[in-house]
Amino acid sequence: MRRPSSFAPILALAALGASALALSCSQEHHVDHAGIFILGVDGMDPVILQRLMDQGKAPNFKKLAADGGFENLGTSNPPQSPVAWSNFVTGMDPGGHGIYDFVHRDPKTYLPISSATPPPGDPGTSVKVGGYYLPIIAGDDILNNRSGTPWWDVLYGAGVDVEVYRVPGNYPVTASEAKTLSGMGTVDMRGGYGVYTWITDKPPVTLPGHELKGDVQLVTVEDFDLDGKGDTVKALIKGAPDLFHLPPGEAPHDSDYLTVPLTVSIDPDAPTALLTVGDEKVLLREGEWSDWVKVSFDALPHGAMALGGAVRFYAKELRPGFKLYVSPVNLDAEDSPQPISTPDDFAPDLAEALGGQFYSQGMPEETNALKDGTFDDDDYVKQVALVQHDAESMLGVALARFQRGDATFFYLSDVDLQCHMLWRHGDPKYADAPHHPAWEEGAAAKHAMDIEGYYENVDRLVGNLRARLPEDTLLLVMSDHGFQPYTREVHLNSWLRDHGYLTLKDGKRTGKIVLGDVDWSKTQAYALGFNALYINEQGREAQGIVPKADVPALEDKLSADLLGFTDPAAPDKHVVLRMFKGAEIYHGARAGDAPDLVVGYDKGFGHSDASTLGEIVEPEIEDNTSRWSGNHLMAPEVVPGVLLSNHKLGGGDPNLTDVTATVLAWYGLAPLPEMIGKPVFTP
Repeated sequence: MRRPSSFAPILALAALGASALALSCSQEHHVDHAGIFILGVDGMDPVILQRLMDQGKAPNFKKLAADGGFENLGTSNPPQSPVAWSNFVTGMDPGGHGIYDFVHRDPKTYLPISSATPPPGDPGTSVKVGGYYLPIIAGDDILNNRSGTPWWDVLYGAGVDVEVYRVPGNYPVTASEAKTLSGMGTVDMRGGYGVYTWITDKPPVTLPGHELKGDVQLVTVEDFDLDGKGDTVKALIKGAPDLFHLPPGEAPHDSDYLTVPLTVSIDPDAPTALLTVGDEKVLLREGEWSDWVKVSFDALPHGAMALGGAVRFYAKELRPGFKLYVSPVNLDAEDSPQPISTPDDFAPDLAEALGGQFYSQGMPEETNALKDGTFDDDDYVKQVALVQHDAESMLGVALARFQRGDATFFYLSDVDLQCHMLWRHGDPKYADAPHHPAWEEGAAAKHAMDIEGYYENVDRLVGNLRARLPEDTLLLVMSDHGFQPYTREVHLNSWLRDHGYLTLKDGKRTGKIVLGDVDWSKTQAYALGFNALYINEQGREAQGIVPKADVPALEDKLSADLLGFTDPAAPDKHVVLRMFKGAEIYHGARAGDAPDLVVGYDKGFGHSDASTLGEIVEPEIEDNTSRWSGNHLMAPEVVPGVLLSNHKLGGGDPNLTDVTATVLAWYGLAPLPEMIGKPVFTP
């Protein structure tokens, strides 16, 4: 899967510097008009929130609902974070903004690509000199795939001072004079979405068929002082792709990354180690997290081009075994090698206000290490606490900067990822729910109430917001979708195989699209992405066989067959609640890019990771034993979000695009012609 990265063309790294608008050159404040503050809480569910309010566990939310209003908020179709937040950002559905899933497909290759960026363009031209590929013609920039005008640009154009913190889908950052900080989708130094390093003297134990998401370095604890105790570990930290040693357009392999050496010196008598990275030294006790440590990667010799990043270390075990976690290398917020904010100096100014580095990686919670089993739940919640502290500190900065008349959006991941990872310990939505297939008795005893705790933490932040904002500020609290249990994983490509819609070569039962295992001359449909189905249409797909005139009938047949798909483990349960034709539900200039069909799974069911990336495995459906145990990639009606306001709401089943229209209406602005929402109240 191609991962978006602004490290190409490499010459752009050296050109960073002057910003479009200095941070100090703020808009003239509209002090004669009340401002608006929007708190976006990813994944907050109305059923769970209402229960906590009723039980007195969310008093600030309860007061906010009483003072203003609380409504279910219609989510996007499909209800995926980049899709949903793009609906809110642009006021359009995916047919307008072009983001249909976390994963899109390239019809020329049938390969999965990130939805954040368009398919690969011209990589440029280089000349090889002394072993280095030096660019002579720059390639295409990596741009944000989202179309449309963000609401913050409309407000800024009307003279409103706007700040947007970490809204998902705004990476690569889109050109803007408003102050924005990129969020979900922002890459690490490798150009990926969070590759951690696990340095250990023993191979980690993995689940059968599970592919580790982290980079494992097997090391030996050397006895350099010959006292009979191992005292020194030598390892490497991988950073940015070594693009000067790669031909233009070639994807890096495991060995094609810049590295810096790491030395770990273990105290012979105490559970303590000294970590040395370049000029940085960190003393760390077993079980302890480090603060941020700056690392610099030399892209060219003699410091001609150095790329800055930052990592955190976690000493899981120093003796008798050795287990050291190194976080994904985050882009250096104080001197990022690529833009993560508008203007460019907004991110470093935030870092200065916060006293240094913050999580610049788009999804900072370490879900991969927990899924891999290198982290247990105790390790995970420790790391989440670091993310929470980071976010709360930044929220404090945002509040300190807010003045009457301003518009600020602030994003919290506090609920979403924790529902994904911790639902298996205790269902927070259904009191009579049976144990999840991934339930672990010992961990559940300690962590069954963790999700409630994250809701209660957001409630506390809402109380702080109301205490500090100017009294007449419009406060909106919204989520992009709600949550459901995820107990059964569906291998949709395997279902397509078994029902004659997809055929593998040589009579095989298993294979991968990316490895060329599908016989396209006999395949009518295939799945890529979490909810998307594509027809292998003639003239559109590279080896399409279905005539365009036959597509509607095939869509009808596929939809009917999938609506009849029942779970063999519970024959009374239908796997799919709704099927949607892309041509019928999407509207706008990019409706032609839509999937042919969108699969709306019923609660409890979801698309497997394997099928999402085009793998065909043996079973059609099986228990979800992954630690990724809660989900929302289902039919929109089973996972609505929330909307709360300190202003009376007008009802009428609001959706995400209606919130966009409401934000503009607060300042007396009409939605743009392409926007489809209506204000939820009249200011």
